[in-house]
Amino acid sequence: MAWSPTDIIESKLVFFREDGSGEYGLEELLGSSAELLGKGTFGTSYKVPKYAVVVKRLKIVGCLAEMEFIEKVKELGSQFLHQYLLPLKAFCCHQNERLLLYDHMQMGSLAFVLHGNGGAHKTPLTWEVRCRIAYRVASAIQYLHSQYVFHGNVRSSNIFLTSSFDAYLSEYAIAQLFSDTKPIPNLVIGYCAPEVTNARQISQKSDVYSFGVLLFELLTGKAPTNALNVKEKGTDLPNWVRSMFQEKPLIDVFDNALHGYYNTSGIGEKMVQLLQLSLCCTFQYPNKRPSMAAVTNQIRETCSFER
Repeated sequence: MAWSPTDIIESKLVFFREDGSGEYGLEELLGSSAELLGKGTFGTSYKVPKYAVVVKRLKIVGCLAEMEFIEKVKELGSQFLHQYLLPLKAFCCHQNERLLLYDHMQMGSLAFVLHGNGGAHKTPLTWEVRCRIAYRVASAIQYLHSQYVFHGNVRSSNIFLTSSFDAYLSEYAIAQLFSDTKPIPNLVIGYCAPEVTNARQISQKSDVYSFGVLLFELLTGKAPTNALNVKEKGTDLPNWVRSMFQEKPLIDVFDNALHGYYNTSGIGEKMVQLLQLSLCCTFQYPNKRPSMAAVTNQIRETCSFER
């Protein structure tokens, strides 16, 4: 498909670290075939199979000026190194274009694995895999908070999975690449905490809320409101789960693929414990939500992970 940004062939990609795959130029990258992955809060993502990378083309409106952008993106690419964060591989900044490159994970995004393309091509995930994904993502967010940084856009389309379903969190702190004095894109409603009306109001507690919605998504198999780039509108997961607690047998809350685990000794209780944790994370008032450190510890204890 035609995807090449305009007028940047003379510029170059800046790589953060050698990874054994060999560096390549911007002209080679843009001359390769690409697949549209989706349009998100901060830009449009493309998969480039030849180089096994995902290219994030940021919306230029509101982005930092060139020199400020380069300084900030270099900081993001070199400062935040954690085993469960997807590293920023390279970037390009020139005139009216801002590109970020990440390694492409074989299974794609968690959103695609859970929901497929409008309900098709979904991949059933075991209870153990869902626990591991939740723990890795929670640990990554906890790390960012320990560095006094907010993720700001926690959602299943920003979590990528290897062939063994190891999860990596991407697109952390991208809001920092946008100016404080210019308009900034709105966040996805389904994951957004009620106190956040624009991306400048994100906080540790709003990250906790978004993670709570993500945990609901893992447990129920349902997509949050406006989370998919398809006609389905999704579900207001926090309100839906709370209503289901009052109206239906609890097993009906969980994804059909998990029903077989519900009556297994010990696992049904753990499923309910994680559901209750999701409810705590999505309390309306920020000061009532737990910290990400407490959330990570709870998942570790519930799922019997070692430190």
